[in-house]
Amino acid sequence: MSSARAVRLVLLHPPLRCPLGAATPDYVDARRGHNPPLGLLYLQAAVEQTRHQAVFLDANLEGLSHEEAARQALACEPDLVGVQAMTFTLRDALLTARAIKGLRPETKIIMGGPHPTLYPAETAALAGVDYALAGEGERALVAFLDRFFDEEACATVPGIACLRDGRARLTPAVGLLDDLDSLAPPARRSSPYRRYSSILARRTPNTIMVTSRGCPFSCVFCNRMGRRYRWHSPDYVLREIDDIVALGIREVFIHDDTFTIQRGRIEAICRGLIARRHDLIWEARTRVDCVDEELLALMRAAGCHRLSFGVESGSERVLRSMRKEIDLAQALRVFDRCRKEGIITLADFMIGNLDEEHEDVNKTLDLMRRLDPDYVQFSVCSPYPATPLYAMAIERGLVPRDVWLDYARDPLQEFRSPVWTQNFGEEELGRMVKRAYRSFYLRPRFIARQLFRIRSPAQLAALSRAALGLLQGHK
Repeated sequence: MSSARAVRLVLLHPPLRCPLGAATPDYVDARRGHNPPLGLLYLQAAVEQTRHQAVFLDANLEGLSHEEAARQALACEPDLVGVQAMTFTLRDALLTARAIKGLRPETKIIMGGPHPTLYPAETAALAGVDYALAGEGERALVAFLDRFFDEEACATVPGIACLRDGRARLTPAVGLLDDLDSLAPPARRSSPYRRYSSILARRTPNTIMVTSRGCPFSCVFCNRMGRRYRWHSPDYVLREIDDIVALGIREVFIHDDTFTIQRGRIEAICRGLIARRHDLIWEARTRVDCVDEELLALMRAAGCHRLSFGVESGSERVLRSMRKEIDLAQALRVFDRCRKEGIITLADFMIGNLDEEHEDVNKTLDLMRRLDPDYVQFSVCSPYPATPLYAMAIERGLVPRDVWLDYARDPLQEFRSPVWTQNFGEEELGRMVKRAYRSFYLRPRFIARQLFRIRSPAQLAALSRAALGLLQGHK
């Protein structure tokens, strides 16, 4: 059943005042900058193609409190507020929702994102939440809006969870979208796109984009929304980039889990960029076994400025345990080739992995020095919900029970994200990560390289703040 009445919606990125601690240290996360919440902007674009009205509000970028975010959202006189919730930001999402309810109880709240996808019934049962939306939401949200003023009908939309008679009621999601090209690109024009920034960016304004969804690999520490890999066509990607350039944006961070899985697609995108001759540089995330010399040369010619590689460990034994099927000799060749092509590299490592011992950590630090990336990121290995590693943690008694489910049911309780403590204690893991950061970023070689690359006072100030944070983090 569909109502002809239009819904007025606010899509809200909540202020991040009390997020859970992530696997990377606070002194690193605090200085990253602000990326646009792309999931909300996809939803904004979907709603803009309908009769319904949507307003996008990034309360975190604006530096608002939960109460200020609630007041700004309600100033739009919405029928419905959609609040984005990651597992690590669930507390902030819930506190914002409750602030809205405290000011105007009749305003309906729908919560969506990765966390409600994992825990839809638990999210819908939280006080202050009327509905939870599980799965990819572009089509489901529009279907929900079409039925919004019929309470029973809107509860039948696939992927919707809500309370009825005191019990959570969930309509199963329809599954993953196959034709990603049928989606409208993110509604960047409806956002303060000129104000987003990253400490790694060379140009402003900059943005992020996603050209594919899903990941076909089987790393035990990772959970993505489906292993089934789906992608936008080269034509779609190039049209989106044309639109980005038309906004005056000159740097793009491609946030695909692994950008270069389909070689032919990447070659077509790169050739299209070369033909367009845009004044644009871009970064992507990939794996060392998904690039080679020829592809790296083509990507560089197309404006690729930086690549991030998940290396994780310098121990081949540990990599096998983690189902991270990469070859370290290949990693050395790829990083060397990136250096020759002039592509800046970032290497991601984890400390305290499955079956890892002190000798393996030393191998990781040795590999870090041999790879000689431009940047590194270290994190503590953590068993996140719905991952094979978390199931192992419960089986081995490394966590006492399903603590993530407890958190989903009561996110305002005192809670710390569990870490993998098979062979190391939590404090020791933290100390090892700090030493790893210091051993890389406080080297004279790194400092000299960064000073050579500085192009503006703003860049110098950003790097100085980052260095100060690292020093303070090691006290």
